[in-house]
Formats: sequence, structure tokens, C-alpha cells
Amino acid sequence: MVFHILDVNLLQEWFATCGEYFGIILKPFGKMGCKAMWGCKQGSLEDWFTTWSAVQFWWAVIINIIAFILLAILADGQVGAAIMNFIWNVIAAYIWAHLGWFGVVKKTGCCCCCFICLTQAPLLLLIYGIWLIVWGCICLLNSLAYISLCDLCFLYTLCYASYAV
Repeated sequence: MVFHILDVNLLQEWFATCGEYFGIILKPFGKMGCKAMWGCKQGSLEDWFTTWSAVQFWWAVIINIIAFILLAILADGQVGAAIMNFIWNVIAAYIWAHLGWFGVVKKTGCCCCCFICLTQAPLLLLIYGIWLIVWGCICLLNSLAYISLCDLCFLYTLCYASYAV
């Protein structure tokens, strides 16, 4: 386990992978096919996680487009909230997907909090997995705020429920 405090080099290393990760986002099934990623036995954890992180990002974009349309059409006067939710959720999806990929694939476990990071710690992969479950619950709870906004706004909650899973 490597302990980093205010490590600008680590931050630069993460930023340097933006181009590589953007290429992954553009071809989400470049490392592994859709059918293969559902298998119980995986040949490469890195390829599997790379594929899942890209799919997670695109699913977030799709869900947020649907949620934006639902709120813009069905919830009178909520266009501003819909725009803010869309922007925030797509940015957050990219950051979590890219950080997760960087931590799993490039650093074999990475956990950052403010200016302190731990890397090369496989136990952090478990902690990150737990955090993603918590993040999914947060997304779902956030969507519950809209369930009573209009008659069909439960569809908004269903969209985020599928993303949270």
C-alpha cells in the first residue's frame, strides 16, 4: 500500500489517462463483448472492469437523457432542475467511471479523499465496490424526491432504479 498526501504526480497521472479513458468510452465493448461481460468467469479483471465502467457511463447518459425528457415534459416548471440533474449526473458518472477504472486497472486499488490517496491496495477494490453500492442508493433516493411531482414521474424513479442496480 502506498500512501500519498498532496501528490500532484498522482493527479497528473490520472489526468494523463483522460485520453485513454475517453477512447474506452467511445468503444465500450472494445475489450470485451456484451455477452462476455455477463459471464461468471472472467479471464481478465481489468478488461471486465474496463467494459463495465464504460457501459456504466453510457447507461448513466441514457438514463439521464430519459429523466431530463420526463421532467421537462411532465413536471411543469422543473426544467431548471432537470437541466441541473442532467449535467451533474453525467459529470458524476464520468468521474466515478474514470476514477474507478484508474483505481482498478492502473493502480490495483486506489482510494482518494480530498488530498490523501492510498494506492496499490487490493482491499480498496472491496471498499470501492461498497462505495458504488452506496452511490447507487444515493441516486435512487435522490430520484424519490420526484416521484410525487406528477402522475408519471414514477418513471423517473424507475429510470434511476435501473441505473442504481
